[in-house]
Amino acid sequence: MNVMNDNQKIASQLNRSVGLVGATAMVVGSVIGMGIYALISKVGQEVGATIWMPFTLSMVIMVFSVIPFIQIGAALPRAGATYVYCSRLIHPLLGTIVSFTLIFTIICSMAFLSIGLSGYIQGYLPFDLSINTLSMLCPTLFLIVYLFFSFRFVTMLQVFFTILSLAALFIYGFFGMSSIDISISTNLPEGIGSLLKTSILCYTAWFGLTILVEIGEEIKNAKRNIPLALLIGSLIILVSYIVISIVFVNSVSLDREKMAAMAAPLIDSGRIFLPPMLVVFLLIGAGAAALSSFNAAAIAVPREILALARDGIIPQYFMNLSLRTNAPSNATVATFVLLLVLLGVGQFFDYSIDLYASLAAQGLLLVSIFIAFAALRLPGKFPDYYANAYFKIPRKIMLIIVSLCFFSCCGLFVLMLINLPITILYLSGILVFTTVLYYSRVRFLKAKGFNFQECIRKIPGYDEG
Repeated sequence: MNVMNDNQKIASQLNRSVGLVGATAMVVGSVIGMGIYALISKVGQEVGATIWMPFTLSMVIMVFSVIPFIQIGAALPRAGATYVYCSRLIHPLLGTIVSFTLIFTIICSMAFLSIGLSGYIQGYLPFDLSINTLSMLCPTLFLIVYLFFSFRFVTMLQVFFTILSLAALFIYGFFGMSSIDISISTNLPEGIGSLLKTSILCYTAWFGLTILVEIGEEIKNAKRNIPLALLIGSLIILVSYIVISIVFVNSVSLDREKMAAMAAPLIDSGRIFLPPMLVVFLLIGAGAAALSSFNAAAIAVPREILALARDGIIPQYFMNLSLRTNAPSNATVATFVLLLVLLGVGQFFDYSIDLYASLAAQGLLLVSIFIAFAALRLPGKFPDYYANAYFKIPRKIMLIIVSLCFFSCCGLFVLMLINLPITILYLSGILVFTTVLYYSRVRFLKAKGFNFQECIRKIPGYDEG
């Protein structure tokens, strides 16, 4: 095997087709997802009228995790950003481990979304299909779209889904604020423990903020638009989450038993104050929210696989782009095969949807910690890229942010591990698999004449212009 020749480099060159609107839709759509629809009743049962607090606290914690992504993304917008950042700024072995952790983290979130969406739409279908069947059908339909339509079209779908879901949430919030008595509290009914517990749940809903940097090579004026999209998107999401959650808990009169009995919390509560036609629109918005989140996740994973293939960590077969779609089609097929296998295994062992969400959250916490350390090393390792970044944070301030990210993420990780210790097997499996893969591939590449050490000194991908 030789280092990529010019034809191979061209074959893996992505087009910049996503503007600020599309990038913002990626952020908002990936986060809104099923988080607000599926998690809101669980959070409301624990904290009642103080429901705004865990959503706000979880975002504050997430900000510490996102700022390092923004810093590096503003300097080095690349496809498969997690692998690129960790492999170049820390170590290629760690980059491989963190990259595979992110891949399986996102696939777990896709499984969560597939099952959640299936549960929402099952009762409204004119024919009888089980949730298990529907959860396998949804990824299959998406795969067909990705294989036959351009990335530009997929981005337009993301914008459409996001607008539709936000419109439904706006209607819910507007009618709710106008129709019911609103009570906002700062007194936690179960003390600080309930706040910490629900903040962990809410943290999983912010997962999508990190997805945008994975498509850095496909964003126009990426060094500017990545930070702007994350800022604009975060504000839209936070306002939406707080307003919707306050309306929800007040619409059911803070009745915990009623919240616990709701299969579709926003839909069921919306029936209290919305006309029937708007309840139907809210249901459509829930579907659009899940689809937008699934779509963003499904876009991110193939780019991470492409980045691994560019370095030869996995076969370069996975870095080739489709002439039809200008997207990594082989990597896309691999992503959906992994997802369908995970769903199949989960159905066989009767895994719960909460397990997928927990695995995704734990993986994200670990990825965030290492990306934070990578951002701290950026000015020293690649001073020219840092100097030309659209968004720069002084090293002393970044050190504070990284420290806050480290302690908050570690704290949440330990709490989740205590509540669900079996997930340590999942993370240990990724660690062993990726370590063996890394060393076996490096030896294989060396035997074939591939200068791996020279390869990892360079930044892969393509700058704008």
